[in-house]
Amino acid sequence: MAPYSEFVDFHCKLRPYFLKEFAKSKQYYFPGYHGEAKTIMHSLDLCRMDWNIEDPLWLDVDHPRFGKMAEIGRIVKVGFVSDLPGLLFHRRYKDSGHPLYDAIYEKAATINVKLADQMDTCIVK
Repeated sequence: MAPYSEFVDFHCKLRPYFLKEFAKSKQYYFPGYHGEAKTIMHSLDLCRMDWNIEDPLWLDVDHPRFGKMAEIGRIVKVGFVSDLPGLLFHRRYKDSGHPLYDAIYEKAATINVKLADQMDTCIVK
C-alpha cells in the first residue's frame, strides 16, 4: 500500500524510528507503556477525516451496508475532529519542546511535512 498512499508510506517510514526513539525515553517519560500504544496514527486519522469530509451530510446514512458507520462518521466529524480554539498548551509534536517529540517530528518532517505538522502529542478535540 505504501507506493499508493502517502498516509501508509508515512507510517511505514516513521514507525521504526518512532519505536527506537520511544525505547530510549520510555523509562523516564512513559514507564509501563509499549511504543505501539503511543501512536500518532489516531491523530492523523482524525486530521485526514477533517480534510476529506468537508460536510458530514455527505455520509450516506441510508446505505444498506454502510449506513450505521456513516451515522457514527457524522457524529465523529461534527463533535470530535476539528481542533479546539484557545488551547493554552502545546499539543503538536512540532512545537512541544519535549526532546522525544522534537526528535520524532524532525524525522517525520523529512518524510512528509504536511502530515508531520498534524501529529498530536495528545488528542484534544
